[in-house]
Amino acid sequence: MEKVIYNVLKKLEDNNYESYIVGGYVRDKLLGKKGFDIDITTKARPKEVLELFPEYDVKLHEYGNVSFETDNYKFDITTFRKDIKYQDNRKPESVEYIDSFEEDLLRRDFTINSICMNVNDKIIDLHNGRKDLKKKIIRSIGEADLKMEEDALRILRAVRFASLFRFNIEESLKKAVVKNRELLKNLSYERKREELNKIFCSKYKKYGVQLLKDLELVEPLELKDIKYVLSTNDLIGIWSMITDADYAFTKNEKELIKKIKELMDKDINDPLVLYEYGSYCVSVVSDLKGLNTKRVMAKYDKLPIKDRNEIAITVDEICTILEKEPDSFLKDIYDDIEVLILKGIIKNDNNVLKEYIKQVY
Repeated sequence: MEKVIYNVLKKLEDNNYESYIVGGYVRDKLLGKKGFDIDITTKARPKEVLELFPEYDVKLHEYGNVSFETDNYKFDITTFRKDIKYQDNRKPESVEYIDSFEEDLLRRDFTINSICMNVNDKIIDLHNGRKDLKKKIIRSIGEADLKMEEDALRILRAVRFASLFRFNIEESLKKAVVKNRELLKNLSYERKREELNKIFCSKYKKYGVQLLKDLELVEPLELKDIKYVLSTNDLIGIWSMITDADYAFTKNEKELIKKIKELMDKDINDPLVLYEYGSYCVSVVSDLKGLNTKRVMAKYDKLPIKDRNEIAITVDEICTILEKEPDSFLKDIYDDIEVLILKGIIKNDNNVLKEYIKQVY
């Protein structure tokens, strides 16, 4: 255990608060991976946790969990609790602080996320999570159907962990996921997008996509053409093709999605198209279309100009040649020479452009 983690856990224990690291950090450690998100479950109440760590920029969150960051680690410290009646298939209406570590573990989602470690590096595994790690199985703690009904996000978390580690989903959990799949419609697009992004970026995303199909999650997630997840690693490129729903996209993301969709229907080898849509969209659409992206990008790189600002004649020079004050005519001239340069009809050279404007305008 790293010293900074030990120190946090030791301070809790030294003040007579039974405490354990639980979840992802322990799971990943057993899998030979290094984690930086440290979840600690403790007998200490939130107020007591706050008082113990005044040296950190501590934040108190909904339901009383306390978080802070130090030495590249993110700590989230939660009091032993039980959840009281879930609402909207997502969050408990309230929580009750308890003194039982064993009861606290019962509210967690999967066995592989319930493995704990104490201050002495001893593993505490009350739900056979290590056994499921070895068997490569995602299994629910308690009744799977109830767990999925309580919090529908667990449906996507099951698929996420399966695709992250290439684990199988245990049969009763599979059935519960399929049975409760329509509850996904009650979740916020933001939370669904967070989980789906992790699936789309996972090492075994092909397997993750297959699980989304096999577990009949595509329709309730309002997805389509999900095959495109495998065509590119660019998340905006993926989202532009797989849904028409607004998955909490920003204004800039919506603009990029619109451009990518437009470009899918255009000739990506046309220099005017390459110029109009730019390197990012061109690269993404090349992937989505299954083209040789390096070859397409080489064509883009050879464009004589990438932006109108690169045209080798200024507004002042044009106005001097034509003996006119700046006006709307300048746009027409730039539109004209921009196309001619991109088509290779005239060279992007100051003298050449001056001569062309003298002759034509």
